[in-house]
Amino acid sequence: MVTALKRRWRPFIALLLGGTTLLVLHTAFRGEPIIVSEKTWVDFPVKYSSSGSSSLTTSCTLKPSEDSQFLKVDLRVIVITYGRPQSLLRLLRSLDAANYDRDSVLIEVWIDRSSWGQVSNETLAAALGFRFKKGACHVHVHSVHVGISGQWLTTWNPASDTGEIAVIFEDDLTVSPYFYKYLKLVHNTYGRRSDVSGFSLQGISLRHSDGKCCVNVPFENKVFLYPTLGTSGFSPNRVNWFNFQSWLKRIRDKGLQAPLINDHISVKWYKELKRQSEGESMWELEYIYYTQMQKEYTLYPNFNGHRGLAMNWFEYGLHTAGQMEKSAIYELLADWSPEYEDLPTVPIYVNNNGDIIH
Repeated sequence: MVTALKRRWRPFIALLLGGTTLLVLHTAFRGEPIIVSEKTWVDFPVKYSSSGSSSLTTSCTLKPSEDSQFLKVDLRVIVITYGRPQSLLRLLRSLDAANYDRDSVLIEVWIDRSSWGQVSNETLAAALGFRFKKGACHVHVHSVHVGISGQWLTTWNPASDTGEIAVIFEDDLTVSPYFYKYLKLVHNTYGRRSDVSGFSLQGISLRHSDGKCCVNVPFENKVFLYPTLGTSGFSPNRVNWFNFQSWLKRIRDKGLQAPLINDHISVKWYKELKRQSEGESMWELEYIYYTQMQKEYTLYPNFNGHRGLAMNWFEYGLHTAGQMEKSAIYELLADWSPEYEDLPTVPIYVNNNGDIIH
């Protein structure tokens, strides 16, 4: 019996691509993705103690989240996972191959529980068996089932005065060796702008006005600002992210729901998920409404050929069925040139239809 991952098609595909299909690539792990059966789920204590020291070490260790929350690092990599051990390992290996310029790095692997309170034993074993050579790796298990929304919204809670960069990855991604070099660059260049809600690492995006592929900005523009976030590797602007979390808590405490925005393909996807009683998994609608209300944008890279700093494998899961856009040029940035660092003081703004507006 398949319990963790669902094979039926979902209309929402990581706010990225849509249209014709291509078989999922499995070059890193030959064959079909692991589908976790109910036999691999195990009981796990709600409260548990650390399996290692709190210092920055190289081994992945099981730790309560409070042991990691206030640890001072330059980069905090948050990996959210549930029941895809092979996907998780592929992502972790790509993170281990990245260049961090000798900065301090902490990977936090957050494992969600099933709706009946158990944990994927294979996923937990994969995380704890991984050795991160570039920094520390902590593994956290949620005390209750939080779902994809809870994974996104509750896993980054640093001190309010933190200077760290954080980036959130779902487990079916791989990263470019230069993803952190890029993040440091754009955070240093644009991180103090109040209209920048965060930084996406994906190199290609569909048009969110109609869901068609793709947003094509002339490549002489090295970056651009876009109204809709890209979740295939997202690094929040700290102050704006905290403000969004506070706003969201206030409206949810009052039992309110953010209005649906007009002329956006995600509303169609949300209504489809809601018919399947899974609308609560799409936290992005509230984020899109909030950032539109605040006139905030996500900064996207715009390398030649739509090369990205993160690549989504679109494997079986809540929102996808292992399919990606056939016509998309979709590859990772494999080299770094000094010319990439010559960024404009003010990026161009692009609307959800892909048109440059100013």
